[in-house]
Amino acid sequence: MLKKAKSMNITASWKASLFVGLVLGLVLASAFWNRDQGPSQEDHDLLTQENAQLIEDKNALQSRYEELETQKTLELEQLAAQLEQKAAEFDQQRAAYEAQIVNLKRKQKQLSVTTKKLDTKVVELKTTTEKQKAVLTNSKELYQQQLELQKQIVNAESGVKKAKSVVKEFKKVCDEFKSGKSWNWVSQADCDKYEAKLDLVESKEAELSALNKELDALNRKIEIELPK
Repeated sequence: MLKKAKSMNITASWKASLFVGLVLGLVLASAFWNRDQGPSQEDHDLLTQENAQLIEDKNALQSRYEELETQKTLELEQLAAQLEQKAAEFDQQRAAYEAQIVNLKRKQKQLSVTTKKLDTKVVELKTTTEKQKAVLTNSKELYQQQLELQKQIVNAESGVKKAKSVVKEFKKVCDEFKSGKSWNWVSQADCDKYEAKLDLVESKEAELSALNKELDALNRKIEIELPK
């Protein structure tokens, strides 16, 4: 009975060792397989979440652009109405001055001095009216340029944000490589890609900065050339 018990213990021990060996083998195989499969589920979920955020940001920016477009259209219509009203007022004033000139010529009182002054005012009014008409013609073009620049800035801001998001992922991979403790397939090439993505971010930010400067210059031009 003792020998039989020892034999059963040996057999059970052998089977347990075999089972433990199989389990360890499966764990190692699974770890090797998961390492070769790329990003983990957690990484995938993170990227999915960030992609959803980018879509939400894009929609918000698109909504903002549409609001700006509507606002500028209303402002342009209001400005056109104001300029037309001023042009009508100038025409009325010019007609009144011209009538005074005719009346003064009939009376022959202080004809020379008064006529010169009124003629000067008529010329000034004609010049102002012509300038206002030119402003009315140019205002639509200036506001269209402003709206197009604002649209480009919205797109550029979205590009910068997206580029920064990509850089963040590449930085994570590069940091894993530099640490020397990563289970993923990482290399110096990942760090090179990270540096390239940083250059792309700088390029996008430079583009955005240039567009903002161009818009500031255009806004100053509008403030100078267009009446309030």
